[in-house]
Amino acid sequence: MKLNEIKKVHIIGIGGCASSAIAELLYKNGIIVTGSELKQRNGLKYLEDMGIKIAYSHNKNNLNLNNIKTDLVLYSPAVLTLNPNNLELIEAKRQNIPLLSWEEFIGNYLNTEGKTGITVCGSEGKGTTAGILTQILKGTVLDPLSILGAKIKDIFDKIDSNIYLGSGSTYILEADEYNRNFLNYHPSIAIMINFKYEHPETYKNFNEYKKAFYDFFNGMNNEKILIFKATKEIIEFVQKYKLYKTHAIIWFGDRIDNYNNIKLEYKIINHTINEKGNKFSLQSKKGKFDFELSALPGYMIYNATGAIIASLELGLSIKHVQKNILRFKGMVRRFDIYKTKEDGVIITDYGHSPESINHIIKEIRNIFKGKKLHLIFQPHLFSRTYSFFNEFINELKKADKISLIDIYPAREDPKDWGKKISSYMIFEKLKELKKDVYYAGKSSEIYKNLSGKIDKNDITCFLGAGDMDLYYQKILNFFKVRRI
Repeated sequence: MKLNEIKKVHIIGIGGCASSAIAELLYKNGIIVTGSELKQRNGLKYLEDMGIKIAYSHNKNNLNLNNIKTDLVLYSPAVLTLNPNNLELIEAKRQNIPLLSWEEFIGNYLNTEGKTGITVCGSEGKGTTAGILTQILKGTVLDPLSILGAKIKDIFDKIDSNIYLGSGSTYILEADEYNRNFLNYHPSIAIMINFKYEHPETYKNFNEYKKAFYDFFNGMNNEKILIFKATKEIIEFVQKYKLYKTHAIIWFGDRIDNYNNIKLEYKIINHTINEKGNKFSLQSKKGKFDFELSALPGYMIYNATGAIIASLELGLSIKHVQKNILRFKGMVRRFDIYKTKEDGVIITDYGHSPESINHIIKEIRNIFKGKKLHLIFQPHLFSRTYSFFNEFINELKKADKISLIDIYPAREDPKDWGKKISSYMIFEKLKELKKDVYYAGKSSEIYKNLSGKIDKNDITCFLGAGDMDLYYQKILNFFKVRRI
C-alpha cells in the first residue's frame, strides 16, 4: 500500500517516540491521522496541535475517530505485548482493515521509496549515532528522512525533534533488535558501536541475540557496507559468521589495532575533552583529519566516527563533514547537562543497561574531577533488571550515593513479576554492601522524596529510560538550573 492510496491511518500506542514520528510523517504527507494512548505522554500535545485526534483509552470505537473510514491501522509492539486482546486490534481484524506494526509499515514504505538506507544497530548508541549522521547529511543532496527513538537538539530552528523529513536520497533509522523488529529493514549501510547481550525478554541467551543480528545483516540490500567499532565482541561475531565474505567491513576504533588480524581503517587519535565538548582526529590511508563535537560525553566520539565514515562512504567531502558536524548539539536525555547556581551539576540520561551505567560513571568522573556523584536510577523492564541483577549492582555501587526509583514496566505487566524483582531488592543488596543508598519509591514522587537529598554543589545524575522525565523537571526548576 503506497501513501497516495491511503486517506486515513489510526495508530494504537501513538505516544511512543517512533510511533509519534510516523504520525507526523503521515500527517505531513496529507494523510488524516488518529491515535490512541492509555495516558498522557510527552509529545502528544505537539501532535494534537497539528490536528491529530487522540483518544486516551483503548476502545473499538477509536477506529472511527473523525467519523472517517480507517484505511490502515498501525500499532506499537508494546501494545500487543501488554494485551494481545486489545479491543482496537480485534476491531481492525473484524473490519478487515490492514494491520501492521509501525516497524513493518516503515520498512515496507522505505523499500518502495528508492532511497539509500543507513541504519544504526547494536546494544547502545543507536540514537546518538543516527542523530549525528542526520545533522551531517542535513541540507545536502543526501538530505535524509530520519525517524529516531530520541530527539535531536535544535534539528530545526531551536526545536528538538526525533523526525527529520529531508528531501534527499537517503533514510536513517535506528535498527531496534527488540522483538526482532529490525528484520523489517533492509539498508545498504549499517553502523554498530556496541554489541553486548541485551533484551532477555526476546532472546534467551547471547547466541540467540547474535543470530538475530546475523539475520539482519544478511537481509541488507545493495552494497552491504558494515561500519563497525573494533571491539572484542564485534570482531568475534564477524569471524563466527564470516561476514567478511559477504559484506564490505570498515573497522574503526582507538585501542584494538590488530586483534585477530583485524586492522583499523580509521583510527581515533588526539582525543581531548572539556565541559564544552570533544576534539579528535581520524587517521586513515587518506591522511589525518580533525573534528570538533560540541557535545558530551567523551564516548560520543565513537558515535561521531561511525557517522563520519558513513557520510564519507555516501560521497560527502571531508570539509563538508567537518563543517556540518559542528551543528550537532546533542540528543535530548543523552547526557543532558544542567548547572546549578552553586556550580553543582545535574545530568539526565536515558542509559538503562549495566554497560551504560559503567560508561556514564566513567565519563562523569573524567569530566567533573573531584565531585561526588549521586546516581538516581530508574530500572527499565522487570526482565532486564532480573536477568542482569548482579551486573547492575556491580555498576551502581561505583557511585558515591545511589537513589532507586521503582522499576518502569514499559511493555511488561507488574503482576507477572510479583516478588521476583524490585528496585527495593537492589536497595537491600547495596545496603548490604555498606553503600549510601536510598529507596525513593514511585517516579511521580521524586520531587517530594528526593529534592531534599540532592546536594546542589555535587553531581546528580538521573539515569533511566522510564518516565522520570515527566517528573524531574520540577527538581530542575527548584534548583534554578541552566542548560549547557
